[in-house]
Amino acid sequence: MKSKDKDQEKHQEKLEKTSEEIGSVDENRDILSRVMHEGEEIFKINNKAITLSAIIAGLEIGFSYFLICSLNYLLSGTMAENTIFKLFSLVYPVGFVLIVLGKSALFTEQTSVLAIPVLNGQRTIWELLRVWGLVILGNLIGGILFTLFIGLLAPHLNLFTQETMVKIGIHVVNYDTWVLFLSAIVAGWLMGLLNWLINGVKSSLTRIFLIFMITGVIGFGGFHHSIVGNIEVFGAFLHSNTITFLDYLAFLSIAIVGNAIGGAVVVGLFKYRIFESNNIK
Repeated sequence: MKSKDKDQEKHQEKLEKTSEEIGSVDENRDILSRVMHEGEEIFKINNKAITLSAIIAGLEIGFSYFLICSLNYLLSGTMAENTIFKLFSLVYPVGFVLIVLGKSALFTEQTSVLAIPVLNGQRTIWELLRVWGLVILGNLIGGILFTLFIGLLAPHLNLFTQETMVKIGIHVVNYDTWVLFLSAIVAGWLMGLLNWLINGVKSSLTRIFLIFMITGVIGFGGFHHSIVGNIEVFGAFLHSNTITFLDYLAFLSIAIVGNAIGGAVVVGLFKYRIFESNNIK
Protein backbone atom coordinates (compact mmCIF):
# COMPACT_ATOMS: atom_id res chain seq x y z
CA MET A 1 0.00 0.00 0.00
CA LYS A 2 2.84 2.34 0.90
CA SER A 3 4.56 1.53 -2.41
CA LYS A 4 1.38 2.38 -4.28
CA ASP A 5 1.13 5.72 -2.43
CA LYS A 6 4.74 6.53 -3.30
CA ASP A 7 4.15 5.71 -6.96
CA GLN A 8 1.07 7.94 -6.94
CA GLU A 9 3.05 10.73 -5.30
CA LYS A 10 5.82 10.48 -7.93
CA HIS A 11 3.23 10.46 -10.70
CA GLN A 12 1.62 13.58 -9.26
CA GLU A 13 4.99 15.35 -9.01
CA LYS A 14 5.73 14.45 -12.63
CA LEU A 15 2.40 15.86 -13.79
CA GLU A 16 2.97 19.08 -11.84
CA LYS A 17 6.45 19.44 -13.29
CA THR A 18 5.19 18.89 -16.83
CA SER A 19 2.38 21.35 -16.25
CA GLU A 20 4.81 23.99 -15.00
CA GLU A 21 7.12 23.47 -17.98
CA ILE A 22 4.27 23.82 -20.44
CA GLY A 23 2.79 26.80 -18.65
CA SER A 24 5.95 28.83 -18.13
CA VAL A 25 9.07 27.72 -19.97
CA ASP A 26 7.45 27.13 -23.34
CA GLU A 27 5.52 30.37 -23.03
CA ASN A 28 8.64 32.29 -22.03
CA ARG A 29 10.55 30.69 -24.92
CA ASP A 30 7.84 31.72 -27.36
CA ILE A 31 7.77 35.34 -26.16
CA LEU A 32 11.56 35.57 -26.05
CA SER A 33 11.87 34.20 -29.60
CA ARG A 34 9.40 36.82 -30.85
CA VAL A 35 11.23 39.62 -29.05
CA MET A 36 14.57 38.38 -30.38
CA HIS A 37 13.19 38.12 -33.93
CA GLU A 38 11.79 41.65 -33.69
CA GLY A 39 15.13 42.95 -32.46
CA GLU A 40 17.00 41.22 -35.28
CA GLU A 41 14.61 42.71 -37.87
CA ILE A 42 15.26 46.20 -36.48
CA PHE A 43 19.03 45.67 -36.66
CA LYS A 44 18.66 44.78 -40.35
CA ILE A 45 16.94 48.06 -41.26
CA ASN A 46 19.26 50.50 -43.03
CA ASN A 47 20.29 53.77 -41.38
CA LYS A 48 18.14 56.02 -43.56
CA ALA A 49 14.97 53.99 -43.08
CA ILE A 50 15.31 53.68 -39.31
CA THR A 51 16.07 57.40 -38.95
CA LEU A 52 12.99 58.33 -40.98
CA SER A 53 10.87 55.90 -38.96
CA ALA A 54 12.22 57.47 -35.76
CA ILE A 55 11.39 60.98 -36.99
CA ILE A 56 7.83 59.83 -37.69
CA ALA A 57 7.62 58.36 -34.17
CA GLY A 58 8.80 61.69 -32.75
CA LEU A 59 6.02 63.44 -34.65
CA GLU A 60 3.39 60.88 -33.63
CA ILE A 61 4.24 61.00 -29.93
CA GLY A 62 3.51 64.70 -30.21
CA PHE A 63 -0.20 63.92 -30.21
CA SER A 64 0.09 62.82 -26.59
CA TYR A 65 1.65 66.20 -25.84
CA PHE A 66 -1.04 68.02 -27.82
CA LEU A 67 -3.78 66.31 -25.78
CA ILE A 68 -1.97 66.92 -22.48
CA CYS A 69 -1.69 70.65 -23.19
CA SER A 70 -5.27 70.85 -24.44
CA LEU A 71 -6.60 69.07 -21.34
CA ASN A 72 -4.59 71.33 -19.05
CA TYR A 73 -5.85 74.46 -20.83
CA LEU A 74 -9.46 73.22 -20.78
CA LEU A 75 -9.53 72.26 -17.09
CA SER A 76 -7.25 74.97 -15.69
CA GLY A 77 -9.05 76.87 -12.92
CA THR A 78 -11.86 74.31 -12.61
CA MET A 79 -10.04 71.88 -10.31
CA ALA A 80 -6.80 71.40 -8.41
CA GLU A 81 -3.71 71.45 -10.63
CA ASN A 82 -2.47 68.14 -9.20
CA THR A 83 -5.78 66.52 -10.19
CA ILE A 84 -5.38 67.81 -13.73
CA PHE A 85 -1.89 66.32 -13.95
CA LYS A 86 -3.28 62.95 -12.84
CA LEU A 87 -5.96 63.15 -15.54
CA PHE A 88 -3.18 63.29 -18.15
CA SER A 89 -3.14 59.50 -17.90
CA LEU A 90 -6.42 59.41 -19.86
CA VAL A 91 -4.90 61.01 -22.99
CA TYR A 92 -1.18 60.23 -22.57
CA PRO A 93 -1.41 56.79 -24.29
CA VAL A 94 -2.76 58.09 -27.64
CA GLY A 95 0.62 58.85 -29.22
CA PHE A 96 1.97 55.49 -28.07
CA VAL A 97 -0.94 53.66 -29.69
CA LEU A 98 -0.15 55.39 -33.00
CA ILE A 99 3.53 54.45 -32.73
CA VAL A 100 3.27 50.85 -31.54
CA LEU A 101 0.49 49.78 -33.91
CA GLY A 102 2.05 51.77 -36.75
CA LYS A 103 5.47 50.14 -36.14
CA SER A 104 7.39 53.42 -35.96
CA ALA A 105 10.77 53.44 -34.22
CA LEU A 106 10.48 54.77 -30.66
CA PHE A 107 13.59 54.63 -28.46
CA THR A 108 11.95 53.52 -25.20
CA GLU A 109 9.78 50.94 -26.93
CA GLN A 110 12.88 49.32 -28.46
CA THR A 111 15.38 49.36 -25.59
CA SER A 112 14.65 45.86 -24.30
CA VAL A 113 13.97 44.48 -27.81
CA LEU A 114 17.38 45.53 -29.11
CA ALA A 115 19.17 44.45 -25.94
CA ILE A 116 18.07 40.80 -26.24
CA PRO A 117 20.08 39.96 -29.43
CA VAL A 118 23.13 41.58 -27.82
CA LEU A 119 22.71 39.52 -24.64
CA ASN A 120 22.32 36.42 -26.83
CA GLY A 121 25.61 37.15 -28.62
CA GLN A 122 23.99 37.76 -32.01
CA ARG A 123 24.82 41.48 -32.09
CA THR A 124 27.57 43.66 -30.60
CA ILE A 125 27.20 46.55 -28.19
CA TRP A 126 28.42 48.90 -30.94
CA GLU A 127 25.61 47.81 -33.23
CA LEU A 128 23.19 48.45 -30.38
CA LEU A 129 24.57 51.94 -29.75
CA ARG A 130 24.41 52.73 -33.49
CA VAL A 131 20.71 51.90 -33.72
CA TRP A 132 19.91 53.61 -30.41
CA GLY A 133 21.75 56.72 -31.59
CA LEU A 134 19.83 56.90 -34.86
CA VAL A 135 16.48 56.28 -33.17
CA ILE A 136 17.09 58.84 -30.42
CA LEU A 137 18.24 61.43 -32.97
CA GLY A 138 15.19 60.82 -35.16
CA ASN A 139 12.81 60.90 -32.18
CA LEU A 140 14.26 64.21 -30.99
CA ILE A 141 14.09 65.79 -34.44
CA GLY A 142 10.49 64.67 -34.93
CA GLY A 143 9.53 65.94 -31.47
CA ILE A 144 11.15 69.33 -32.02
CA LEU A 145 9.40 69.72 -35.40
CA PHE A 146 6.05 68.88 -33.78
CA THR A 147 6.68 71.37 -30.96
CA LEU A 148 7.41 74.18 -33.43
CA PHE A 149 4.33 73.30 -35.47
CA ILE A 150 1.82 72.91 -32.62
CA GLY A 151 3.22 75.90 -30.72
CA LEU A 152 2.41 78.08 -33.74
CA LEU A 153 -0.98 76.54 -34.57
CA ALA A 154 -2.61 75.77 -31.21
CA PRO A 155 -3.11 79.37 -29.95
CA HIS A 156 -4.88 80.32 -33.21
CA LEU A 157 -7.30 77.37 -32.82
CA ASN A 158 -7.82 78.21 -29.13
CA LEU A 159 -6.53 74.76 -28.17
CA PHE A 160 -3.97 76.03 -25.67
CA THR A 161 -1.51 78.86 -25.25
CA GLN A 162 2.25 79.18 -25.08
CA GLU A 163 1.82 79.77 -21.34
CA THR A 164 0.32 76.28 -21.14
CA MET A 165 3.43 74.86 -22.83
CA VAL A 166 5.63 76.65 -20.31
CA LYS A 167 3.58 75.36 -17.38
CA ILE A 168 3.84 71.75 -18.63
CA GLY A 169 7.59 72.00 -19.21
CA ILE A 170 8.35 73.52 -15.81
CA HIS A 171 6.28 70.82 -14.14
CA VAL A 172 8.37 68.13 -15.90
CA VAL A 173 11.81 69.46 -14.91
CA ASN A 174 10.96 70.82 -11.46
CA TYR A 175 12.56 67.88 -9.60
CA ASP A 176 15.91 67.00 -8.09
CA THR A 177 18.32 65.21 -10.43
CA TRP A 178 18.10 61.90 -8.54
CA VAL A 179 14.31 61.99 -8.70
CA LEU A 180 14.38 62.58 -12.47
CA PHE A 181 16.84 59.72 -12.90
CA LEU A 182 14.90 57.16 -10.86
CA SER A 183 11.63 58.28 -12.43
CA ALA A 184 13.15 57.78 -15.91
CA ILE A 185 14.26 54.26 -14.92
CA VAL A 186 10.67 53.42 -13.95
CA ALA A 187 9.36 54.81 -17.25
CA GLY A 188 11.95 52.78 -19.21
CA TRP A 189 11.08 49.70 -17.16
CA LEU A 190 7.38 50.06 -17.96
CA MET A 191 8.04 50.64 -21.67
CA GLY A 192 10.29 47.59 -21.86
CA LEU A 193 7.64 45.57 -20.07
CA LEU A 194 5.04 46.86 -22.53
CA ASN A 195 6.98 45.47 -25.48
CA TRP A 196 7.40 42.12 -23.71
CA LEU A 197 3.65 41.93 -23.02
CA ILE A 198 2.68 42.94 -26.56
CA ASN A 199 4.80 40.13 -27.99
CA GLY A 200 2.76 37.70 -25.91
CA VAL A 201 -0.58 38.60 -27.55
CA LYS A 202 -1.89 38.77 -31.13
CA SER A 203 -5.20 40.62 -30.82
CA SER A 204 -5.06 44.32 -31.78
CA LEU A 205 -7.67 45.16 -29.15
CA THR A 206 -5.62 43.46 -26.45
CA ARG A 207 -2.53 45.33 -27.60
CA ILE A 208 -4.37 48.65 -27.43
CA PHE A 209 -5.55 47.79 -23.92
CA LEU A 210 -1.99 46.96 -22.84
CA ILE A 211 -0.66 50.20 -24.33
CA PHE A 212 -3.32 52.24 -22.53
CA MET A 213 -2.72 50.38 -19.27
CA ILE A 214 1.08 50.69 -19.20
CA THR A 215 1.49 54.20 -20.64
CA GLY A 216 -1.49 55.32 -18.56
CA VAL A 217 0.51 54.33 -15.47
CA ILE A 218 3.44 56.41 -16.77
CA GLY A 219 1.13 59.38 -17.31
CA PHE A 220 -0.60 59.04 -13.94
CA GLY A 221 2.67 58.67 -12.04
CA GLY A 222 4.35 61.49 -13.96
CA PHE A 223 7.30 59.21 -14.69
CA HIS A 224 9.78 60.80 -17.05
CA HIS A 225 9.75 59.55 -20.63
CA SER A 226 12.65 61.00 -22.59
CA ILE A 227 10.88 61.37 -25.95
CA VAL A 228 7.64 62.88 -24.64
CA GLY A 229 9.74 64.90 -22.20
CA ASN A 230 11.80 66.21 -25.09
CA ILE A 231 8.70 67.89 -26.49
CA GLU A 232 7.45 69.08 -23.10
CA VAL A 233 10.73 70.68 -22.03
CA PHE A 234 11.67 72.02 -25.48
CA GLY A 235 8.24 73.70 -25.71
CA ALA A 236 8.86 75.46 -22.39
CA PHE A 237 12.40 76.41 -23.45
CA LEU A 238 11.04 78.12 -26.59
CA HIS A 239 8.57 80.34 -24.76
CA SER A 240 10.17 80.98 -21.38
CA ASN A 241 13.36 82.31 -19.82
CA THR A 242 12.87 79.97 -16.86
CA ILE A 243 14.24 76.91 -18.69
CA THR A 244 17.60 77.39 -20.40
CA PHE A 245 19.09 75.31 -23.21
CA LEU A 246 21.44 73.72 -20.66
CA ASP A 247 18.42 72.74 -18.53
CA TYR A 248 16.91 71.13 -21.63
CA LEU A 249 20.11 69.19 -22.43
CA ALA A 250 20.56 68.11 -18.80
CA PHE A 251 17.00 66.79 -18.64
CA LEU A 252 17.42 64.90 -21.92
CA SER A 253 20.66 63.27 -20.79
CA ILE A 254 19.22 62.11 -17.47
CA ALA A 255 15.95 60.87 -19.00
CA ILE A 256 17.60 58.99 -21.88
CA VAL A 257 20.10 57.20 -19.62
CA GLY A 258 17.39 56.37 -17.10
CA ASN A 259 15.02 55.05 -19.77
CA ALA A 260 17.83 52.94 -21.27
CA ILE A 261 18.66 51.40 -17.89
CA GLY A 262 15.00 50.68 -17.15
CA GLY A 263 14.33 49.07 -20.52
CA ALA A 264 17.58 47.31 -21.36
CA VAL A 265 18.77 46.27 -17.90
CA VAL A 266 15.70 45.85 -15.72
CA VAL A 267 13.53 44.25 -18.42
CA GLY A 268 15.89 43.02 -21.15
CA LEU A 269 18.64 41.60 -18.93
CA PHE A 270 16.43 40.24 -16.17
CA LYS A 271 13.89 38.65 -18.49
CA TYR A 272 16.67 37.07 -20.55
CA ARG A 273 18.47 35.73 -17.46
CA ILE A 274 15.22 34.27 -16.12
CA PHE A 275 14.72 32.48 -19.44
CA GLU A 276 18.31 31.19 -19.34
CA SER A 277 17.87 29.91 -15.79
CA ASN A 278 14.67 28.08 -16.72
CA ASN A 279 16.41 26.31 -19.59
CA ILE A 280 19.58 25.16 -17.83
CA LYS A 281 19.62 21.39 -18.06
